[in-house]
Amino acid sequence: MGVYWGKIVLLSLILQFALPVFADDVDSNKYAPGTVVQEDFSVYMSTLQGKIQKNWNPPEFDDDGDATVMFTVTRRGDLVNTEIVKSSRNPVFDESALEALRKSAPFDKFPADTTKNALTIRYTFHTSVVNTDTMKEYVANADRFFNVNNKTALDYINLAIAEVEGDIRSYFLYGKRAKIKRALGDIEGAEIDLAECKRLKAKFDQKRINNGKLMAEMENSPFAYFYLAHSYEIAGDYVHALEAIDKAIALTELNNQYKRYRTELVQKSQL
Repeated sequence: MGVYWGKIVLLSLILQFALPVFADDVDSNKYAPGTVVQEDFSVYMSTLQGKIQKNWNPPEFDDDGDATVMFTVTRRGDLVNTEIVKSSRNPVFDESALEALRKSAPFDKFPADTTKNALTIRYTFHTSVVNTDTMKEYVANADRFFNVNNKTALDYINLAIAEVEGDIRSYFLYGKRAKIKRALGDIEGAEIDLAECKRLKAKFDQKRINNGKLMAEMENSPFAYFYLAHSYEIAGDYVHALEAIDKAIALTELNNQYKRYRTELVQKSQL
């Protein structure tokens, strides 16, 4: 693919039909014999996908994110029956997918000559922590050769690090290289890489927090503060994380998930 970090999110949205699943309560008698009925929704789906892409603001993670949502769009473009059918195992990522759908609704109305009253759609949201396919291959090979041939693993992780040229989001690569160097007996080299990993992570954590603050100030929405709380949590700042989630809870009545997250934050802060 050869895409950069900021673009991989948009280019990795995958649209899938649930076979596709359509509503069956259609009055076909209203169409005169010989009427050509619109069944090709490719243009409609392309427009729908573009709208969701524009409104998706996923959190950034140390691992790939992947969540699939099932939702229904009515003939009038209303969004109904939204459900996470494959979780990313991260509540903030899942909520970002649902938030993208909420922001995108209502969608366009169906073409006037279609028989369909509703469309049920499977939509997969995906992000990757690597910024090129080449880097992904290097990291996979480094993992594959770890404790099998650590010198080869080191060669591959060095290539991966060279590929990203010091991008702060690549801090986890230095952690991987430190682990390989330690296995090779290079304790001093491992400590240097761990220090670099911590330095880059601190910069990335602060960048994530700054982005979260900006989004919260602009949107003043429950999800924006949920996102900000998550950013503070990753940085280990539970005081500000709790302040942010309290703002999220205060902004919505549908806050059971946010309340559960708050309970988790309290528990983690006491460890």
